[in-house]
Amino acid sequence: MKKIVSIVVVIALLAVGVFALSACNEEDTITMYTESGFAPYEFVSASGNIVGVDVAIMSEVAERMGKKLKINDVAFDFITSNVASDKGLAVGAAGLSITAERQETVDFSNIYASSTLVIVSAKDKAYDSVADLAGKIVAVQQGTSGDLIISDAAGEGYVYTTEDNDGNEVEVTVTASGATVQQLQTYALCMAELTGGRVDAILMDKLPASSLVATSSNPDGFAIVDAVDLLKEDFGIAFKKGADSELVDTVNEVIAEWLSNGNMAKYTEYYTALDAYEKGTGAEPVAPEGLKLSWNV
Repeated sequence: MKKIVSIVVVIALLAVGVFALSACNEEDTITMYTESGFAPYEFVSASGNIVGVDVAIMSEVAERMGKKLKINDVAFDFITSNVASDKGLAVGAAGLSITAERQETVDFSNIYASSTLVIVSAKDKAYDSVADLAGKIVAVQQGTSGDLIISDAAGEGYVYTTEDNDGNEVEVTVTASGATVQQLQTYALCMAELTGGRVDAILMDKLPASSLVATSSNPDGFAIVDAVDLLKEDFGIAFKKGADSELVDTVNEVIAEWLSNGNMAKYTEYYTALDAYEKGTGAEPVAPEGLKLSWNV
């Protein structure tokens, strides 16, 4: 009996130790939720690691805070819900557009990049606007701005607010009646559908679109056109409501510094070139002097 009690006590102590270690590890870790098919912001490199602009930002943040960075690659439309429900230090970093709908679930950092939505199509079937997609089959990554916009436009219309020439706020409604929306998990799948002629176009952000086309099997066979009937979108890092103030402040500190000293542009150019090189469509990039590519995280 005494031996059994001793064993039970040892097991209990070990369980407490494991729990304490787990809690300690959680406290020492920042979890970054992302979706790795959005070069140059995040993509899987030849080394098998997820790299990119967002990873660089959060690696620098983690190092400054004395934390480890853990990257969770999840479906894009689950990123904000994962951030909101995470019990530890967590962010969503995946070229996330700051939208009113997402702000109901999460808070955002300061803006670190802006993008316009573009329409990717076969070169001989270029489309200038979302309205031109009426009656067409449009591929999107599920949960992205492109998905939300074309889905609304195919129905009652996508509505956004802008200013007229006199500075007055006006509402603009964009419609694409009869458009069929094909929601896919990754842009790679969207590109495969377009290449195979099963969809007419992809609606997505401009910089990742450029990388997607440049690294495709036929870069000269596609057109990338700014959607003239939509506003530019701003990217931010997502936090859960009431997030740790040090985490928020450090993210905004890194963003401000890198926008000011030009590093944000340098990282964007470097990872765009690296993605192209690793996919066999560009020269091996040389990082600008002083650009940090490894962190002690």
